Amino acid sequence: MPAATTTMPAATVPAATTEPTRIFVKVLGTTDPPAPVLVYQGCTRADLRATLCSVAKVAEPDSRVILALRKGDGALMPIGLQLPANSQEDPYELSVKIIGQDVPEQDNGSEFSPHRIAVLDAQLTAVSKAMDPIRDLHGLQAKVAAFQKRLELAEKNLIMTQYKAPKPSMRVLKRLTKVEPIFADQPKYIFTPDTVAYLKQTQFNNWQWEDNEMAALIEHMFIELGLVARFKMDLATLKRFLHTIKDAYNANPFHNFRHCFCVTQMFYGMLNECDLVTKLDPIEMLIGLVSCIIHDVDHPGFNNAYQVNARTELAIIYNDQSPLENHHCAVGFRILRSPKCNIFAQLSNKEYEHVRKGIVRCVLSTDLTKHGEIMTKFKATAENFKFADVEHKAQLLVMMVKCADISNEARPADVAEPWLDCLLEEYFAQSDREKLVGLPVAPFMDRDKVTKPGAQIGFIQFVLVPLFENLGSVLPQLHVNVISQIKKSLAYYQDLGEKLKAATAAAAAAAAAGPATAVGTAERAAPAPQKASA
Repeated sequence: MPAATTTMPAATVPAATTEPTRIFVKVLGTTDPPAPVLVYQGCTRADLRATLCSVAKVAEPDSRVILALRKGDGALMPIGLQLPANSQEDPYELSVKIIGQDVPEQDNGSEFSPHRIAVLDAQLTAVSKAMDPIRDLHGLQAKVAAFQKRLELAEKNLIMTQYKAPKPSMRVLKRLTKVEPIFADQPKYIFTPDTVAYLKQTQFNNWQWEDNEMAALIEHMFIELGLVARFKMDLATLKRFLHTIKDAYNANPFHNFRHCFCVTQMFYGMLNECDLVTKLDPIEMLIGLVSCIIHDVDHPGFNNAYQVNARTELAIIYNDQSPLENHHCAVGFRILRSPKCNIFAQLSNKEYEHVRKGIVRCVLSTDLTKHGEIMTKFKATAENFKFADVEHKAQLLVMMVKCADISNEARPADVAEPWLDCLLEEYFAQSDREKLVGLPVAPFMDRDKVTKPGAQIGFIQFVLVPLFENLGSVLPQLHVNVISQIKKSLAYYQDLGEKLKAATAAAAAAAAAGPATAVGTAERAAPAPQKASA
């Protein structure tokens, strides 16, 4: 690690008891590692600016030097003594602009890139030379003034265009590998009859498949349900849509493309096991399938509570109202809007409006804060449910997508339990950050308080079982494989919880009895279930 640069008043030395704030600064545009800087309480803002200029290897700061200090998520930080400490792994990013100095030409796609500034400058010069022979001097002057304003704005924004645009959350996420552009011309996957039949079951094991295979399995669902033929979908367009969606899912522990596939496959399994393929219209199956596919696209790995408490860009855009679900809808339809991915291209305007309305309704319903409202409404509808009623079927789709979204415990234990590990890993990462920045922490996300039984028993007992039984009042076939498996999962975690209690009590009693007894008791006791950890 490079030696720390010290910032302090020129005429004073900090007291021995004064603890400086250590910050790490990474100078953008260089290969230098983050430099440590010590900020003492008695230093001035000018001292700190001078130190940052030293780190950036520029001359003493004057009015021509513009410094911009940002956090890893792109948030601009004031250069002052209240800068919070950070780590070498998460340094502040320092960008330097010296007015009048040539900037290396690069085109980052911004309206105010150096190349664009050069073009505007050339245009301004041409207009200036043409001013003399033109009679309408006033109009030309106004045009020149407009160009000058654009140039000034470009200068001011140049520094803003030389860093990566921030994600909605503070977390930097690794993206999944991009697919080669020629994939649409490659031979499609051929699945065995056993795989095709297995795909229709709600007990399907998702852990056996790679990402591209899962995308191909979803493509098969569209073909098998007759949606490709009914809505005249181009197969290459469908492939591009699915692979673009796959790439738009972040590599989170839980909210990733595999979760997208699991939700979509559970919906497909319920369609087949509950004989809904013959009871729902193709356009309704299309709504449900696409809703599952896009329902968590571009999930940042931090839930709605974090978005609101951290005042992220998503929370601001959507006014704290289901920011993630609204974002998933927006990203999904932005992808569908692309001609190369528009599987809705052959729908009539009326069909498209119906499909869009249904998808938005289904995706927004996955916000668990709306759970009680949706449950109450469907329970009333279920008492006199009619497949001939369009609104009844729309509510059924909402319930099916909602159930599919949280259906992991409806699968066998060897399939379901790894998903709990993934979910807890994502929860713990969020709660760790919340503790770090002083945001509220939900108890069910706190690694110091959560155990697997504690995480699942209440959720299964008070959310999953009532939810699926509510849906089962209209689709009784769910009791055979789905609801029965959920109750098995509940019994499993209840038994695990009792063993954990017994092991904890035995350890406490042994500790109270003395070291020797504790050792003997520990040797005789069955291994206690381990506390869930990331």
